[in-house]
Amino acid sequence: MKKQVQEINEPEFEAEVLRCPQPVLVGFVTGWSKPCLLVEPVLDEVAQACNGNANIFKVNVDDNPDLGTIYGVQSIPMLIFFLNGTVRAKIVGMVSAKAVLAKLNSLTPGNRPTNESGRPQQNNHARKQE
Repeated sequence: MKKQVQEINEPEFEAEVLRCPQPVLVGFVTGWSKPCLLVEPVLDEVAQACNGNANIFKVNVDDNPDLGTIYGVQSIPMLIFFLNGTVRAKIVGMVSAKAVLAKLNSLTPGNRPTNESGRPQQNNHARKQE
């Protein structure tokens, strides 16, 4: 599988994340944390599944402490979802690719929110036909 997750640093963050017109997922990680090492293949899987419809990056918080402070990273790994330069959601800790894709899908304009299985949620409040 081709690696599609790029590591970015503070100088590129504004252009790559905050000014990006499509959804962006940033994994705040370190190189020494076992959970961070375990979440990296998840990010690769998500990037592969997105097929260019969202940008997936990782930021090493040891090398970019200011970004960690700005976004309140107190536990790692932390995944932060951005849309139009705004933080829309955060996930802390180990998570499955299916859960990340479901969250990303729910934040993408025009997509219906999904449940934990990644399937679109059913509208159980449909009006009765009279």
